[in-house]
Amino acid sequence: MRVVTCLLYEHDPWIVLLAALMCLCGSIVSVTLFRRTLNEAGTSRLHWCFLSAVTAGAAIWATHFIAMLGYRAEVPVEFDGPLTIGSALIAVGGIAIGLIAATAKSRGIAVVIGGGVIGLSIAAMHYTGMFAYRAEGIVEWRPSYVISSLFVASGLSMALIYSLRMETAPKQILPCVLMVLAIVGLHFTGMAGFSVAPIPGVSHGADSATFTAVALAIAMVALLIVGTGISTYLVEGRTQSNSRDQLAHIAMHDALTGLGNRHNFSQTLESECGKLQRYGRPFALLMIDLDRFKPINDTLGHPTGDLVLQRVAARLRHAVREGDLVARIGGDEFAIIAFGIANGQEAAAIAARVVELLARPFIVAGSVADLGGSVGVALAPQHGVSGEELIQRADVALYSAKRDGKNRFCQFEPAMMDAMQRRRYLEIDLRRACARDEFEVFYQPIIDSQSGEITGAEALLRWNSSERGDVSPAEFIPIAEELGLVSRIGANVLQQACRDATTWPDHFDVAVNVSPVQLLDPRLPQIVAQALRESGLRADRLELEITETALLGDDEAALRTLTSLHELGVRISLDDFGTGYSSLSYLHRFPISRIKIDRSFICKLPEDPGSASIVRAIAQLGESLDMKVTAEGIETSEQLSFIAQQGCDHVQGFLISRPIPVADFLALVRARIGAVAA
Repeated sequence: MRVVTCLLYEHDPWIVLLAALMCLCGSIVSVTLFRRTLNEAGTSRLHWCFLSAVTAGAAIWATHFIAMLGYRAEVPVEFDGPLTIGSALIAVGGIAIGLIAATAKSRGIAVVIGGGVIGLSIAAMHYTGMFAYRAEGIVEWRPSYVISSLFVASGLSMALIYSLRMETAPKQILPCVLMVLAIVGLHFTGMAGFSVAPIPGVSHGADSATFTAVALAIAMVALLIVGTGISTYLVEGRTQSNSRDQLAHIAMHDALTGLGNRHNFSQTLESECGKLQRYGRPFALLMIDLDRFKPINDTLGHPTGDLVLQRVAARLRHAVREGDLVARIGGDEFAIIAFGIANGQEAAAIAARVVELLARPFIVAGSVADLGGSVGVALAPQHGVSGEELIQRADVALYSAKRDGKNRFCQFEPAMMDAMQRRRYLEIDLRRACARDEFEVFYQPIIDSQSGEITGAEALLRWNSSERGDVSPAEFIPIAEELGLVSRIGANVLQQACRDATTWPDHFDVAVNVSPVQLLDPRLPQIVAQALRESGLRADRLELEITETALLGDDEAALRTLTSLHELGVRISLDDFGTGYSSLSYLHRFPISRIKIDRSFICKLPEDPGSASIVRAIAQLGESLDMKVTAEGIETSEQLSFIAQQGCDHVQGFLISRPIPVADFLALVRARIGAVAA
């Protein structure tokens, strides 16, 4: 009751209210800083400990002195300057020591020592301030209240540290309440143990207006200190928040293009799949692969390539709707997540827009980069409900788009999976066939168009798989090129053809196809020389067939390789002549001795005037350039008769013979020689 009586009847209520507001504001800020101190480590913890101690010490000291100014002593009162300042330093230093102790690994030590030191520091500050309170009267102390105040301060401070050290930290309100109770409980319990009576004949009371003004001044200074503390906390928190935002942006975006990166794409895709399952919200996934980007890096350089990628990113942003995610998930691979798309027509419109924008030339650093893009589209939930399924389906559609000629888009269809599955199994079987040497070399005879005599044969690769039977070269050769097996297979075919040709009549030639991958291999001349040396075949009996498309990638490298082959004595023929882009320039620049008319022109003879004119022109071109001309794909006697009339040197096709094993070829040769002899 003495504590309540002291509070209600011996204090100015307005000054007490000011002290209470000071205590509440200071406690809120102090608890916030205390929590931050306990969560930090290293030198940063010391920084926050100092700031917390200054802020809390100022708030507690101001609360104490404002409340003391509200005490109605009824006697003249003065304050001792050094002790008043000393009490503030005790509060700051004691709280700092207590906070350091409160960071101990042991929770018991942190609570007992840390909380106890803070509580006793508050008490020491209070009683030092009381000693600085010089009242000209009869002062009486009640020890029981003084001791009780020490227990109140220490116990509640321990509870404060315990609440801050809990693994599941309570809300801000509980620690604040504990701190307010510790400060207020100590002060008014201590003040209940203090009383002062006037001395007879001595003038009474201090000027209450002066005390109110001093209390307001102290409150303002303390609030400035508290405000500085919370401002520092907020500014530092804002700086940390900005840093976290910047780090998060860096972690989720591609540095070169500013688009989302693979991590961003994966997280967004999984999030959309979750929304699809929970709310049924559909979306579309577009996988994009740039066409012809590698030559740009190789010819114009990587800095220009980077600029091109930035321009690509800008066009992709323009192609999608606002809010859709565009991400760069690889070197020249991109992805789009189009939200809320429920049907194929909407997805197709975006995909078509992407293809159209990427097909436009890029003018970068004074150079023109002609790209293009292939797009695979998968819809959720039609084509899958998980990220893995949708990526797989979109990749299958992308592969179909590239296989069909690039610079286009394809939407996923179940039949594509069957084709992809067949391709995967074919890859496995193809690797196994290489290891087991399951390939055979067949030969298609080539005859003189005038005499009808066999002059040689073209070596053709055949694969009779034990699991899938005869596999067309048109199906497995492109896969062998992608798997990096074609050079090995081609070298084996070359060696076998050279060995077989040594068993033929000496005037027979053998023609072997060379793929674009082989032609760009700088080891090809050495491989050819080794095959000739090991077989003993004369170099002038070997003819290597190349296509115009093989010269499109790196014509300078191709020229060096063909020149080396020509110096060996090997002859070069240009296959599928007339179907490329720069046939005449090739005939002029490269050491070509034969041109072969593509079967697409032969199949329409002799009825089609256009095909007849082309064949006639090619034959005349060969004669004027002193090159041999071969027509392939002869299937009717009318075609053979027309070709012979135009002056083509040699012919081959099903009319003469299908590709056959070497034993059957030798039998055919012997039969023809026998027929001529008879």
